[in-house]
Amino acid sequence: MSDEVRRIPLDRRVCVVRQNRIDLRPERGALVWPLIGLAIGLALFAAVALFANDLSATALALMLIPGVIIAPFSAMGLIYSVIGAAVVIEAKKQSVRFQQGVLGLGLGTVELVPFWKIERIEVSDFPLGDAPSHLPRPAFDLRAWDILLVKTSGKRLSIAQVVSANQDELIDEGFNRALDAAEAIGAMVEKPVVIMAAVEEERAAEAAEEPAEGGNALPSEVQNMAMCDDDHSLYGDR
Repeated sequence: MSDEVRRIPLDRRVCVVRQNRIDLRPERGALVWPLIGLAIGLALFAAVALFANDLSATALALMLIPGVIIAPFSAMGLIYSVIGAAVVIEAKKQSVRFQQGVLGLGLGTVELVPFWKIERIEVSDFPLGDAPSHLPRPAFDLRAWDILLVKTSGKRLSIAQVVSANQDELIDEGFNRALDAAEAIGAMVEKPVVIMAAVEEERAAEAAEEPAEGGNALPSEVQNMAMCDDDHSLYGDR
């Protein structure tokens, strides 16, 4: 049996794929701010201890109160970044666990979904929305996709997102990351992966025109995406 570990970068998370387990964890860069916050909190406590006899009560309080707030939250963020996970998929337990965030240290379970209650894994467009801002707009638009777990009851649970610049090369790379993660999860839970993202509808239309013009079969990339029965299209109802 192979012990190979794959890491698929997502938005603020990384999908760690092992043979019998998939973890969606905070990315490694998430360690930076908790470490900085913890260092500031400890420095404030040290300053209070060292200068307790020299500073006024007001100054000591102004140093102590931020330390009391910053240090615990930074410690929780550090623990979550090191050992916590947002979603855990285990083949041995035949379940998908959605776990608590920073306040729960990424350990407590919010929702448990057995494999037999899963209907499909879905890749859909993720609306970023428009927020009012007085700052200059970015030079490029953003595109995002949401990886969803759809239960047999119809309930949809978001697993992770991928955000990419809306440019040809970058949008392909971003979508491929979302698709790789969805396919890994689908293979683990043994459920179909359904692509509802609009970009795939456009690709399918372009790919359908190629055989008519050149007489060639669809590219293997498109064939691999067409994971569906004869009665249901992979790209969903239009």
